Amino acid sequence: MTPPQNLTGVPLWWRLLVIGFFWGASFPVLRLVAGVMHPFALAGVRGAISGLAIWAFLAATGAMSRPAPGLVRHMLVVGTLNGWLPNVMTAMALGRIEAAPAALIQSAAPLWVGLLSAFLLAGERPGRLALAGLVLGFCGIAVIMGPGALEGGASLEGALLMLATAFSYALGTVYVRAVRPSQPAMLALGQQVVAAAVALALAVGFGPLSAFDQPAWVWGTLAVLAVFASALPLAMFTILLTRARATEASMVGYLQPLSAALIAALWLAEWPAPQVLLGGALVMLAVWLGTAGRR
Repeated sequence: MTPPQNLTGVPLWWRLLVIGFFWGASFPVLRLVAGVMHPFALAGVRGAISGLAIWAFLAATGAMSRPAPGLVRHMLVVGTLNGWLPNVMTAMALGRIEAAPAALIQSAAPLWVGLLSAFLLAGERPGRLALAGLVLGFCGIAVIMGPGALEGGASLEGALLMLATAFSYALGTVYVRAVRPSQPAMLALGQQVVAAAVALALAVGFGPLSAFDQPAWVWGTLAVLAVFASALPLAMFTILLTRARATEASMVGYLQPLSAALIAALWLAEWPAPQVLLGGALVMLAVWLGTAGRR
């Protein structure tokens, strides 16, 4: 069977805009809840509700099917790289760093994708512009962290956790692009099942059970987060990875910080500091160089 053509132009960009908006909105929402809920419990509940939302959608549309041979292995890998591991690290980070810089640091994921693709994806080799973008991107992250990073503390821990989160997402992106699973919707469901199962096991084994004793507004916020900021954009992105180049799909990283910064400013009154804006501009320029240098 001839594989479908890669998406370009308007069909690619409207998907990127929707995914970027919803994923960006997750940062201020997580920032709000991370202050009252343990990271393991938060990641587990987020994954469980997201999995239920995807399952309900697949069941309602008749898209539920038996996993193809080998898909369970992909579920375990992607459920770790794009599931419970970054979910836990993001929940931990947002207890230490504001939403806008967190989103900007994670937006470096396309730079990691470009670097990893050079070694793992034939035909997607970076050029000089992409390599220059990688260096510039890390300079931008250093500016976002600011001089206080040299002294350590919570902001440094949060920034490093978000940098690790970006790397984990990049690994997952390259993996999905390399294997191109034939059932992307089922992979999205399996990813959330794995993410929820592992995070909940960590919460029960290593976190306080009192973390699940939360007021109604927390559970309502988590439901909105899981459906609109996790399940919906995740399903769209997983399907997009089978129809677009890895570096072009990861350009969603351009759009997440804009959404995160706007919502955080209006909702949480977290207005980005000048150094965050400057560092963010450097990161965005770096991501542009990284993707433009690969076309």
